[in-house]
Amino acid sequence: MKGMSQKRGETEGLVLADSFRVRLHPDTGAGEVRGLWHHVARFARGVLEIDEQAARGIGNFIDETGEQIAHYAAQHGGAFPRWELWLTADGSYSRQLSLRPLPELGETLGLVSAPGAALPNAPRKGPNIARYAALNRDAGAEALLIDDDGRVREGATTSIVWWRGEQAHISAARDRVASVTEALLGEILREHSISLTRAEITPEVLTSYEVWAVNALHGVRPVTSIDGTATPAVEAERLARVRAALDQTWQPFPPVER
Repeated sequence: MKGMSQKRGETEGLVLADSFRVRLHPDTGAGEVRGLWHHVARFARGVLEIDEQAARGIGNFIDETGEQIAHYAAQHGGAFPRWELWLTADGSYSRQLSLRPLPELGETLGLVSAPGAALPNAPRKGPNIARYAALNRDAGAEALLIDDDGRVREGATTSIVWWRGEQAHISAARDRVASVTEALLGEILREHSISLTRAEITPEVLTSYEVWAVNALHGVRPVTSIDGTATPAVEAERLARVRAALDQTWQPFPPVER
């Protein structure tokens, strides 16, 4: 993909990524991805926003890599692949596929605050992956990204949802990644007349509520502690109901025409 000019302020490296979990259907053994078309749309939209020329042939790229991913998942019992867009030293863009085994899945997790201003291109998944991974290693948990005013933005690899009674909330911050699993959760809750309401909150106040961390790999995981402070127990019936509904969003993989 030569001849695509480098955007001002962007440096060589990973500029866009979209990862998702591939599981094998328990009965048929066929590949499936939760909310597949949301991932396809997010990656395609992200590439188009970076450079129109880079977006040419994106459908073919998705189709071609789909077969590679499906083969890899069949061999390894699942997968956690990533579509990537790289900016090279000569200013051109390169679409790539990273084939990765499925990591160990978790049921719960703890959060540790990581204060600081948003990194460049914070709303875009990709350029800050290495930095966020380092934050998680340093924290020994999921880093909870906090803005300059002390308010919650997102987890390093998760979107944060908290419950005030029967009302679900998400961060009002705009400088965060658009989560596919958050979008799926929003669709599920709307069917029960519950909206994901944007709100501002500090980590200290967040400890008073039932908190979920959601992403494509693990789905929904209850947060058990924030900065060492235990959070309230989850409403098990509600969690089970939402997880069951989320399981209805698995779609055949490789992608097929809708």
